Amino acid sequence: MIKILCISDSDKHFDSAIQEYKKRLTKNIEIRNIKPSKNGSKQQIINQDTENINKQLKKDDINIMLSLKWEIIDSIDFKKYIQKAQNSSQNIVFVIWGAFGLDESKLININKKICFGHMTLPHGLMKLVILEQVYRGLTIISGKKYHY
Repeated sequence: MIKILCISDSDKHFDSAIQEYKKRLTKNIEIRNIKPSKNGSKQQIINQDTENINKQLKKDDINIMLSLKWEIIDSIDFKKYIQKAQNSSQNIVFVIWGAFGLDESKLININKKICFGHMTLPHGLMKLVILEQVYRGLTIISGKKYHY
């Protein structure tokens, strides 16, 4: 199972495309939107969002945080994470943080921090990019051509 955890309210601008990839991936994908905290100072919001993410992370999963600051990966590296999860029968969980970020020092059970590039993307678009890369990776792993 591949999961996407995201601190976000809405994907309305990207919902049609997200639903298309969810349909293609059927039972292989789960998206959990976690309502962003709205009350308190910036640091209080970061702390609450971090706590809400930590409640969702299990130590037996492969938990990967997406960040603008970490190792940039390509589609082949991304496929390797999916393949590793499949080979070990583990869930892979991608974490997309909220507008103010997360307190990385308080995150538990994060195995890897990766970057898709240094551009800031809306949450819905980032989910769509992950879904497309998951679909691409699973298609290649299954021996099918992705490009025709």
